[in-house]
Amino acid sequence: MNKQRKVLLLGGSGFIGKQLAFALANRGWQVTVPSRRPHRNRSLLVHPNIRLLEANITDETRLRELCEGQQMVVNLVGILHERRKGDFRRYHVDFIKAVVEACCETGIKRLLHVSALGADQATGSSLYLRSKGEGENLLHTFGQRGLQVTSFQPSVVFGKEDDFINRFAGILKLFFGYFPLACADSKLAPVYVGDLVERMVNAVDDRESHAKRYTVCGPEVFTLRQILELIIDSLQLPVRVMPLGKGLSRMQALILQNLPGKLFTMDNYRSLQTDNVCPDGDHCETSLRQYLHGLPAMFGNKRNYDSFRKDYPQPGNPEDHL
Repeated sequence: MNKQRKVLLLGGSGFIGKQLAFALANRGWQVTVPSRRPHRNRSLLVHPNIRLLEANITDETRLRELCEGQQMVVNLVGILHERRKGDFRRYHVDFIKAVVEACCETGIKRLLHVSALGADQATGSSLYLRSKGEGENLLHTFGQRGLQVTSFQPSVVFGKEDDFINRFAGILKLFFGYFPLACADSKLAPVYVGDLVERMVNAVDDRESHAKRYTVCGPEVFTLRQILELIIDSLQLPVRVMPLGKGLSRMQALILQNLPGKLFTMDNYRSLQTDNVCPDGDHCETSLRQYLHGLPAMFGNKRNYDSFRKDYPQPGNPEDHL
């Protein structure tokens, strides 16, 4: 009888992490998900192969303890906004160093990592993209010394409980008339979370994926304005998008980054100066346009929602548990 393989899922209580936890557990892995607030993520415990632990993974001693006995680590840790100056470096670079050290000390040989499309240490248009690129470079440098690394660079990821479509839909429902949109012409190729997770799970035992960096995009390219117009049309909202020029976009970022919640920052503005698309390679299949047709079900009554769940295919665990 084969011994059950074990994986440590860092950032596993997040949007992508929960989907990945179920997908790996369904493949027979024993999945450990550390969380500072495990009581908020009890939905993970419905699967017998998922273990939820209270832990602070930024504590290097605790991180090493968590790595003991694992065959693989998956790193999904990342932030879009800095609460304090230096947070991008702390989470995207320094934390990567700690993960690599913990893997080397405990004998782990396999590591999957989620970066970001456009991540580049030298030429990234924002601090977010440069720090993501630096951390990814560190991983692949150490990957030449026995740690088999595969990294994924997705465009913006959508799906149930995402922080992209849901956030815009929630904000747009509060508006009447015109919605001022910064960087309206920025291009994105949104990828469905289930497609990204499938790519990651399939790479686990694929030796050809070692030391590779994969860009991951959906089948369609939209401007940010087009995405919002699709949301507005789907929800039948009395709103029209008002694109802002560069000057007003910067002004909006300067104002919003100082308000609670940091809806939009100057670093976000700089990130959007780089098109978030995959010019080459394979693209995932799930259509954002098709997904948005079911959006009213998620913002409407339970009857519509139940109908949407029945008609729209869900990857992995059939009950979603997210």
